Amino acid sequence: MPRFHHLWIVEAELEVTNPATDGEARGDRIYHALERYASDETEPYPLQCRSTDDGWLELTFPVFGATRFAALAAATTLLAEACADADAGIGVVRLTAGESTNEIEGYRERFQRMEASQ
Repeated sequence: MPRFHHLWIVEAELEVTNPATDGEARGDRIYHALERYASDETEPYPLQCRSTDDGWLELTFPVFGATRFAALAAATTLLAEACADADAGIGVVRLTAGESTNEIEGYRERFQRMEASQ
């Protein structure tokens, strides 16, 4: 296993199954829970949070890991804890990890082209 750990960018899509009853946006409580993990090395943290009224939340945030799979494992643990802290019910989850946002955007474009061709 590599000993060097570097920063990975993780993009997560979460289906939030229990919207907040106090009128707060679905993503706000998870976003605020993730902010507690911020440090000087990861500011701003999370990088991005998009939410729509259909119950889906998209988050982009950094994690440290020795490999891409280690980054996904770290992101999964981090999201599980943040969602529990935010009392967010989660349905379907999709995670991607890349060395940069450009790599993730390239993957997203290839995936969309593949879906469109089917």
